[in-house]
Amino acid sequence: MADDERARGVGVLAVGFGLIALGLLFLASQLFGFNPWHAIWPFFIIVPGLLFFVGMAALGKKGAALAVPGSIITMIGLILLFQMVTGLWQTWAYMWALIFPTSVGMGIAVAGLWGDDANALRAGGTLTLMGLAVFLAFAIFFELLLNLSGLWRGLLGRIMLPVLLIGAGTAILLIALLRRRR
Repeated sequence: MADDERARGVGVLAVGFGLIALGLLFLASQLFGFNPWHAIWPFFIIVPGLLFFVGMAALGKKGAALAVPGSIITMIGLILLFQMVTGLWQTWAYMWALIFPTSVGMGIAVAGLWGDDANALRAGGTLTLMGLAVFLAFAIFFELLLNLSGLWRGLLGRIMLPVLLIGAGTAILLIALLRRRR
């Protein structure tokens, strides 16, 4: 019963602090005449995602599974924050790979770590690495080959792809060499 009371207490604190912060934001917007929504709306996704991790911590090992929805929701919010700040909305063409499989894998890995489940930790780590590889492959394709966002004009754009290909080839050779030595 103590875990339930502690979780409820953490939830009450989170709601209380959240309401105070929201009230201060509204007050500042009225006093100083700015629109806070333009800058903070992604946090309405990030914060609930982080609250899943607070719940996980409050529940102990029983709450390990909360890491999966927490990582997914937080990742979506972080992607939206990045896109809102940069204006690069076209990056959705490859950012989806950071949600699935990357953030799902991260959540499974955190749940495995939190819940002392070595199999979940290993599976989550593998899924995370696969997701990052898919993300990088699509980012390279859309940004360096197709120049989707227009960021790679000029000299930087002309040398970035060859440099990345050299780096990827070197990494593959090093990994193969290290595996042979084992």
